[in-house]
Amino acid sequence: MTTQTTLSQETSALEQQFRMTHTFHLSLGASQPAAGQLESTLKSANARVDKWLIMRRGGSYEHSITVGGIGEASARALRKALASLNQEIKVHVEHMLHFDRSAKA
Repeated sequence: MTTQTTLSQETSALEQQFRMTHTFHLSLGASQPAAGQLESTLKSANARVDKWLIMRRGGSYEHSITVGGIGEASARALRKALASLNQEIKVHVEHMLHFDRSAKA
């Protein structure tokens, strides 16, 4: 029990000093789900969109969506939800920790 308590205290301290964001890289064709469907999926996951970049490359679109306000497990579930919109969507997610200078240790 003391190990769990110590671990949760250490995790809590880390959460106060760092914030986590997740960047989803999606590759989809012009006939695949539009930004509205992607936005709806993000909203249902309670993800806060910090940045959304859309690039057109030939006949396809690449979305780079950075979200915050969700944990690592929720980000993995969101990746699955985004990929399930269409079998041809390719989704890759990056998890990033950012040092929060305004946090008090």
